[in-house]
Amino acid sequence: MARNSWFHYLILFVGILCISWSAIFVKLADVSGLTSAFYRMFIGFVGVLPIWYFRHKPFTNKKSVKIAVLCGVIFAFDIAVWNISIMLTKAAISTLIANLAPVWVGFGAILFLKEKPGKIFWIGTAIALFGVAVIVGVDKIYESKLNVGHFLAILASLFYACYLLVMRKGRLHLDTVTFTMISMGVSSLVLLVICLVSGTQLSGFSPKSWEALVGVGLISQLAGWLAINYAMAFMPATFASVSLLSQSVFTALIAVPVLGEKLTEIEILGAAIVLTGIFLVNKKMFKRKVAVQQEFD
Repeated sequence: MARNSWFHYLILFVGILCISWSAIFVKLADVSGLTSAFYRMFIGFVGVLPIWYFRHKPFTNKKSVKIAVLCGVIFAFDIAVWNISIMLTKAAISTLIANLAPVWVGFGAILFLKEKPGKIFWIGTAIALFGVAVIVGVDKIYESKLNVGHFLAILASLFYACYLLVMRKGRLHLDTVTFTMISMGVSSLVLLVICLVSGTQLSGFSPKSWEALVGVGLISQLAGWLAINYAMAFMPATFASVSLLSQSVFTALIAVPVLGEKLTEIEILGAAIVLTGIFLVNKKMFKRKVAVQQEFD
């Protein structure tokens, strides 16, 4: 059967809204970055298990399972490296550098997926990244000195891009729930090992912290990435990666009522620029119709 691309963009939009809450929940949890990263994955994994048990479909394609495992390892290192980079540099700068992922996805799509992003993709990506820079603050970027944290943030963006590219291959013969269950389970194990080796605190938190950790696990990780993993089965990784940049815009908007933060005029301008870039990249794709394979229903 066929569905308009708007349906998959709607699912992607829901997923982006969910992951946009992650920074809010992490701030409310008031625990270390590695702690929140582990519980985000582990709680999400526990949440997806009953869904997988009652709804899962038989999977016999060993290659797809291996790819899902690889995605789990990549995503775990992405979150771990990014959280470490935040400790070594300014959070805003680390976030900006991590948003370079669409650029790496564009190059990766050319080299490995035989997809050729057009000029509009590169122009829209540049505009969206400029918008993110405006939100972060040009003065903060100018004043920031190059250090190890910056290189780790670049590494995190590469891991994120790899995840988006590799996921496309794993989703060819594996349904959304099974893929998400495997990848999150592996990510949980990897992050647990990292936390134990680094001596990260994993217990003794306040009820408020646990509530926030449950929120980031069930809303941001489980609901968010179930939706994103599903939507990305029907669109190029390049288009989706740029759309994910809107997360910074929605996080800023959510922080206004939840955290009592205020948006400045320059931040509103930056948000408008980000959304303009995303619109340019996706406007042609939005009008297409795509075939929906039954295994992804």
